[in-house]
Amino acid sequence: MKKIMGIVWLGLILLSGTFLSPAVAASATVPAKGVSVALTPTPSSMPTRIEYVLPFPGILPTHPLYVVKNLRDRIIEFLIADPINKAEFYVLQADKKLNMGMTLNSMGKTAESRSAFADALVSRNQAVTLLEKHSTSGASIPGHLIEKLVLSLRKHKEVLVGMGEQTEAIEAMTARAQLLSGSTQK
Repeated sequence: MKKIMGIVWLGLILLSGTFLSPAVAASATVPAKGVSVALTPTPSSMPTRIEYVLPFPGILPTHPLYVVKNLRDRIIEFLIADPINKAEFYVLQADKKLNMGMTLNSMGKTAESRSAFADALVSRNQAVTLLEKHSTSGASIPGHLIEKLVLSLRKHKEVLVGMGEQTEAIEAMTARAQLLSGSTQK
């Protein structure tokens, strides 16, 4: 009986929170009589943000154990034999390095952040080159990997443009990655 009453009370609390929330109250307001409300999209001078979540960078180069992390990543890279899995690993590493560069830049360490951005670009280039070799051998590439790579490159470009850096290499790499979409597997 106590369990049932607990469930009932929990349900009532959840329902009362839904009905009393400010979002519901704000959406329920009705404009005054004679006032017309028209929702028109306004052109924005801001470019649209790329909806791509970067992974947590982990230990930063300023940490004493960064050498161990770097060694671990090199060992993992060496042990991956499948080109598709290795390309996914390169994209993940590039995303981590991009986030690492953003973190270092926010800490005021511009030299280290530029180095991290350069490392991220190298990892992405490795992924694109590996996938190009894989597709020329006649093998197919999963479509989700190409999409992830292109989104990752667009996010990289967005971050670098926001920091006033050059993006020509990223644009060329994006074009190379989009050419790979002809060899994707459905």
